[in-house]
Formats: sequence, C-alpha cells, structure tokens
Amino acid sequence: MHKASRNRSWFVPAVIGLALVSTGACRKKAPKQTDTTSPDQPHEPDVAPGATAVATMERTGCYGECPVYRLTVSNDGSVVYVGTRWVKTLGKKEYKLSSVQLTELQTAFDHAKFMQLHDYDRVENTDDDWALVSYHRGTTVKHVRHYHGDNSAPLTLSVLEDEFDRIVGSGRLVGMPSAGTTLSPSMSGAAPSPAADGPSLAPGKPAHSAENAGPPDDTVADPDNHP
Repeated sequence: MHKASRNRSWFVPAVIGLALVSTGACRKKAPKQTDTTSPDQPHEPDVAPGATAVATMERTGCYGECPVYRLTVSNDGSVVYVGTRWVKTLGKKEYKLSSVQLTELQTAFDHAKFMQLHDYDRVENTDDDWALVSYHRGTTVKHVRHYHGDNSAPLTLSVLEDEFDRIVGSGRLVGMPSAGTTLSPSMSGAAPSPAADGPSLAPGKPAHSAENAGPPDDTVADPDNHP
C-alpha cells in the first residue's frame, strides 16, 4: 500500500509542470496585435497633450510601395507624425511648426475650398492609395476621403495634400525627394526651419535604400497600423 502511494507521488507535480509549460507555449504563439481600421477610414487624431487638432492627413498603402503614415497638426503648432510602412522613419515623432507655417497651412485649406469638397471614393482604377484629410474650422470639422483612383476628384485636392506635406516638412521623415522647400523637423522637438544641408524632401515614391528597404514587422513599425 505504501509502495503504490510512493509510485503515484510523482504524478501530481508532473501534471502541474506540464500545464505550466503548455501555458507558456500558448503565450508565445499569441497572434500579434494589428489594427482593424479599414484603409479607407481615418484613425483618431494623434493630438499632443493639451492641444486641439487643426488638420490631419493620412496616406494609406497601395498595391506597391506607397508610404503609409499620418500627420496631426494642432492649434499650438505641434505636429505628431506616425510612420507605418515604406517610410524612412518608423513610429511616432513630434515637433513644432512656426506660426508662419501654421498660417500657411490654414491658407492652403482655404485656397482649396476644402469645406466645399466631399468624398471621392469611386474605384475607377484599382490598387491606388487613399489620402484621408480633415480640417477644423471653429466648431466645424470637415473630413474628405480621397481615393487616388477616383478620376472625378479635383486637382486642387491633390495639390492640397502635397502642400500639407511640404508645409509640415514630412518629407525628411517619409524619405521622398521633391522640389519643395527644405523643412527639417528636429527630432528633439524643436521647430522645423529651412535647411541647407541637402535636397528637400516631400512624399512621393520611396527611394530604395538600406534605410527604406520595405515594410517592417507590424509590431516594430506601429502597433495600430493598417493590416
């Protein structure tokens, strides 16, 4: 009787140990967290603490190497950039615009008659990217979804999108050559200023280099990116 009990004495600890190993294995195999936001729908603005969003723009992916990133500009001039895929700088960066740049951005929206525009989401050409733009004027918030395969969209909207990138100086983060002005946002949070240390940059087709070799792992770039 005592011998049988001793033979079974190893069973309970062994079962507990096996359960703990199995639990650890399951945790390791848990799927990565990905964003479920549809590519044609914007994320919530990435507003700096204590600030109010003035304008946002988000560029989504396409069937190719289109840069995926978003920008939020607030009333105090703060800019929050989040780079997700096919960009030079991944993740979140914050910096500030000057009052002149902030005014220039607001003027660009006025010139485009943005408050009179609507969504342009007809899929006439496939595999194109989206630009999701918003503008806050007083208590009114206007959102425009622009699919670049919709040929009915006015040229002024595309011009506004490019002006948005140029004015906020996103090119040095996205990593695109352009003929625009050279704004160099400081990674330490200082306001961008005209630079004379190289060619200007604004979004377009990504340059193929070791710094911009392709889409990274989802969890490395941005945990709430588009799938």
